[in-house]
Amino acid sequence: MNTEDKVIRLPELLQLRCEQALDELMAGLVDVNALVIATSDGFDVASRAREGMEVSKLAAMACSISALGAMAGFESGIGQYQDVIIEADEGCIVILEIPHPAMPMILNVVAGKKEILGQVVYLAKRTVSKLLAPLTE
Repeated sequence: MNTEDKVIRLPELLQLRCEQALDELMAGLVDVNALVIATSDGFDVASRAREGMEVSKLAAMACSISALGAMAGFESGIGQYQDVIIEADEGCIVILEIPHPAMPMILNVVAGKKEILGQVVYLAKRTVSKLLAPLTE
């Protein structure tokens, strides 16, 4: 089975909340290349991406990087990791765990160099908090 063929089934309200959360996060950023919410095993749940960005690859990479961050925190004795930040010449990547009880997920933000890293982290963490709030009909 091709990874693009795998369909992730979330509760409808959670799927809608993921889509809305990405829209809100996108509105708060001025230089974003991609926003991806993925399952903890690397499959795309919801995304907003600039043309040419391969969302399925971003989801898989975020999953792998998140797992490395978790192991680095554990093995080094500094405790549970909260996020992984990669700074590069043309921007940054912020990866945060979304420990949702219905479906653990990962938020991946790929931002350009016009973004302020602290603002990206703040808005991403706020997005995660909103996704962890209890679902209501």
